[in-house]
Amino acid sequence: MVNVDIVNNSNEVKEEWDHFLEGCKNASFGSLFDWKILYEETFGFKTFYISIKEDNKLIGILPLVLIKSPLIGKGSFLVSTPYVTQSGLCLNREQFDLLPLIYTLKKLIKDCRAKYVELRQLFPYPSDTLIMRKNFFTFHLDLSHGVEGLWKGFSSEVRNRIRKAQKSGVEVKTGQDIHFIKDFYKVFSKRMKELSFPNYPKDYMEAIMKIFYNRSRIVLVLFKGKVIGGMLVISFKNTLSMPYVASLVEYNHLCPNNLLYWEAIQQAIQGGHTIFDMGRSREGTGTFQFKKKLGAVPVQLYYQYLSPEGEKGDIKNLFDMEGSPLFNIYSSIWRRLPTPFTNLIGGYLIKQLYIA
Repeated sequence: MVNVDIVNNSNEVKEEWDHFLEGCKNASFGSLFDWKILYEETFGFKTFYISIKEDNKLIGILPLVLIKSPLIGKGSFLVSTPYVTQSGLCLNREQFDLLPLIYTLKKLIKDCRAKYVELRQLFPYPSDTLIMRKNFFTFHLDLSHGVEGLWKGFSSEVRNRIRKAQKSGVEVKTGQDIHFIKDFYKVFSKRMKELSFPNYPKDYMEAIMKIFYNRSRIVLVLFKGKVIGGMLVISFKNTLSMPYVASLVEYNHLCPNNLLYWEAIQQAIQGGHTIFDMGRSREGTGTFQFKKKLGAVPVQLYYQYLSPEGEKGDIKNLFDMEGSPLFNIYSSIWRRLPTPFTNLIGGYLIKQLYIA
C-alpha cells in the first residue's frame, strides 16, 4: 500500500530523507531536507515536504514551497524548488503509479489556492496529467580526465584566457567566513541589478553557508586587492554545483571568469568529485556558449506542471512570468534605482519570483 504524507521538521525525518537521496539519481543538492528550514526561516515560506512510502518503506520524496506573487499579478504557486536549478520528484524506481501523488498535489493546489505545481526535474516522469516544458539546460563537465586531461582538452582560446587572467595579476581566494560572503554578495548584487533582476537578501547567502557549512564555500577572484568576481559552490554526492556566480563586467578584459571557473574545476577534482555542474542556461545565450567552450555538456532539464482540473490549457500562459506587464515595467526602471535601495527591496521582490 502506498501512502503519501506531508512530513514535519524532525531529526528522524531529516535523516531518513537525506539517506534516501543517496540512492536516488534524480536528487540534487536542492533536494536536501535542510532547504526546508532555510526556506521557512529566511523567507517565511510555507513548505510541504512530501514522503511517499510503500509498506512503510520510503520510496520517494517531493519538496514543495508555496510562492505567493500578488505584486506581479500571477497568484500563488507550489514549486519544487525555488532558486535552484532542479530538485523535483525523487523516486527509487523508474516505474511508479503517480495517481496517489497526483491526488495529494491537486488537494494541495486547492487548499493553497495555487495556480499550479512546478516540478524541476533532471529526469521526467511520464504522465498524461503533467504538462512539460524544455526551455532550460544545465551543464555537466566530466571530471574523470583529471586536471591535466581537462587542460589539454580546452581550446587554445580558453587556455589563453586563463593564462591572461593569471599574467594580469588576477588572484584567487577560497573561504567560508562572513568576509567571503560579504565580498561575494557585493559583486553579486551589483550584477543582478545590471541584469534588471532583484537580488536575494544577504541573509539567504549567509544561511546557505551556515546550514550547508560542510558542503559549501565561496571562490573569489581579485585584482589589485579588489574582489571582481565570485562563485558559491555546493557539494552533493559526486557533484560540485555552482548555483550562484557573478563578476564585474568592467573587468572582463582581464578574463577573470575563465580563471574563476578553472579554479573551481580544479577544486572539484581535488575534492573527489566526478561532475562539475555549471547550472542553468537557455540555449542561444552567452552563458550557454561560455559553458560549452569549457567542455561542459548541455543536459536537458524537464519542468513538469500540474494544474487544477479543467484548467489544463490555461497553464501554458503562465510559464514565462517575465511577460507580466507589471514585471516589464519594474524591469525597465530597476537599473536606474540606487543600489542600496534595490538591495533593500530585492529580498521582498525575489520572494514572489519563483522563476529564479
